[in-house]
Amino acid sequence: MRRIAALTVVASGLLATIAGQEQSPAPAFEVASVRPNTGASSQSARFGNGSMTFTNYPLRMLISSAYGLRLERVVGGPSWMDSERFDVIARAPAGAPDDQLSLMLRTLLADRFTLVARREMRDQPIYALVVARPDRRLGPNLKLSSKCRKGGVFGGPGATIPPPQAGELMLCGMRSMFTDATGSIIQGGAVSLANLAGALGGSAGRIVVDRTGLTGTYDLDLRFARMGLQAAPAPDSNLPTLFAAIQEQLGLKLESTTGPVEFLVVDGAERPTPD
Repeated sequence: MRRIAALTVVASGLLATIAGQEQSPAPAFEVASVRPNTGASSQSARFGNGSMTFTNYPLRMLISSAYGLRLERVVGGPSWMDSERFDVIARAPAGAPDDQLSLMLRTLLADRFTLVARREMRDQPIYALVVARPDRRLGPNLKLSSKCRKGGVFGGPGATIPPPQAGELMLCGMRSMFTDATGSIIQGGAVSLANLAGALGGSAGRIVVDRTGLTGTYDLDLRFARMGLQAAPAPDSNLPTLFAAIQEQLGLKLESTTGPVEFLVVDGAERPTPD
């Protein structure tokens, strides 16, 4: 594991570029180890509490994690970016906030893999979230919020989120979970519809943008089949498809359209020296 000195490498999006002003160094891990994977056959990732650990990850997936982009939107680069796997263990300086970990990972990629990349906008198929009814009436599971309670946890296999009972307050913020192999829930309290659109992207398979024209914050409870999103629900699911659920439960719908989507184009990368 190598202790990282202060870096002067310019990683895309990390350093200020205002002419005439002193640039701050990019956030960097205090110590980091990058080695080719030689044993693990499964992939895993853990991050939080000032550290990040990736096992059996190709470089393209590391870049996807660092920049918060879906894997298919990281394009270009040498062929070994997908075929060769790496183990990364990194620790941030004491007291560094976890929301800086992704920036530190970008710095590590620039330092250890000599990553050179640029952002590029391309027109792609997307979904627009719009109001379904001509009278703009919303569905039963989407209501203007008044207040919400803090707390709550994400669930896992076999978990359920019961709807709020009379007089009970919805949890603040957005959360999603699956109840079993066939069912998913997206639930939120005091969230904007832009937040909802962002949460729908993973399940819809495309970027979703809010074009409802509705302002304010909402409480919502959306339940849908995890499989067969655009066709029939999974055979063993009694839940509607995502597209049907959005319309029936929220009074909204997804319309297919095109729009600008951010890509990261990799112009160069080199294999790291193991340590």
